[in-house]
Amino acid sequence: MSGAPVSSGAAIASAAPPATNKKFSEPRYIVLLALLLGSQPVATDLYLPALPAIAAELGNPALTLTGLMLAFGSAQLILGPLSDRFGRRPVLLAGCAAYALTSFTGAWVTTLYGLVVCRCLQGAAMAALVVCARASVRDLYSPLDGTRILSRGLSGLGLVALASPLVGAVMVMYFSWHATFIATGIFALIAGVWVWLYYQESRPVNLPINANALTTLASTPAANATLTVLKGPRFRAWTAMLAASYGMLFCFLLSSGFVYITVFGFSPLACGLVLAGNSVAYIAGTYFCRRLLRRAGPDRAVRASAAFGVAGAVLMLAVAVAQGPQAWAMIVGQYLLAYAHGVNQPCGQAGAIGDFPEHAGRAAALSGFIMMFTAFGCGQLMAPSLGSSAWPLVISNALGAAAIALVAWVAVPRAYAAAANGTQQR
Repeated sequence: MSGAPVSSGAAIASAAPPATNKKFSEPRYIVLLALLLGSQPVATDLYLPALPAIAAELGNPALTLTGLMLAFGSAQLILGPLSDRFGRRPVLLAGCAAYALTSFTGAWVTTLYGLVVCRCLQGAAMAALVVCARASVRDLYSPLDGTRILSRGLSGLGLVALASPLVGAVMVMYFSWHATFIATGIFALIAGVWVWLYYQESRPVNLPINANALTTLASTPAANATLTVLKGPRFRAWTAMLAASYGMLFCFLLSSGFVYITVFGFSPLACGLVLAGNSVAYIAGTYFCRRLLRRAGPDRAVRASAAFGVAGAVLMLAVAVAQGPQAWAMIVGQYLLAYAHGVNQPCGQAGAIGDFPEHAGRAAALSGFIMMFTAFGCGQLMAPSLGSSAWPLVISNALGAAAIALVAWVAVPRAYAAAANGTQQR
């Protein structure tokens, strides 16, 4: 049945197959995915309305976001392979605890450097949640069904992202920017309790447990596994899609508070509402993704979504060239890009790990690392221009949409053609 988990006798058998695992409930698992994957927008979107206040009190806060992403990407390279060896559950529980601790600590720091350190540690903890969530989907589901399940989990992420800037705006208006980090810590505690109560180990039973963490990370088999993943044509294509799509989104996250509050004069609450609308568009994209997957594969789905992204970028650029950047064009164009992002993410995240059931954690970690370092590079390029103009956001969206279209219309079809020709097992 479509969407049904694979059994323990399949090639991607799990340690606790849903068919026999009394604690497994697909609705609870979707909530779990939403909480774990939602840790990312909670760490980024919730404090966006607080960026101007942080800048006024501590200085340029760009490093608090780029540092988070840098640590997030780097830590995945360690935590992904460790979850393949020791299991998803212990890594998840440790990650939730560390995420909560670093969030609460961030609420009390008084210097920019202290906040950057907390955010870096928070990013490393967040890596545990996200990489294990993605790997668990491959543990339990086939690649196509995994895309559908991920799209449902990412719809939940969209709801979290929808609420995050609104909660952040309220925190800033009635308390201070410090309160946004307390809210983030509470979210992490909720995620940890859900993992403790409703998630049993899903790591495949056919993977050997190695008690030596150093051997897990630095050995010839580990290096061979990494090369196997990196050589996969579909891994490369889908990772390029993830990197282009998230790199563009990261530029929006980094600059949106300044563009709408400083350049266009929006209040923090109005900015939060605009960001919430962005999340609604993203949720609509994940729904569109599920509808598309009933009739076509993920490769065709992203080809369709790329057209929406190009339309949004062209609208922003054309209006900016003719009249200068306009708030209405920025909002409408960004919503079209967010809609496309809602298709790109489930297809890309499931596609990048789909060919590697025995190395799901490693594949998720490698794709996440590449995605986050692309975002970090984009952030470094954009940071010097924050607050002065909306043009950097217009240009980054245009370049991002062009890159996504190139991957969707050229790289992904070529990767699937290579698979069909037998160069990679489907």
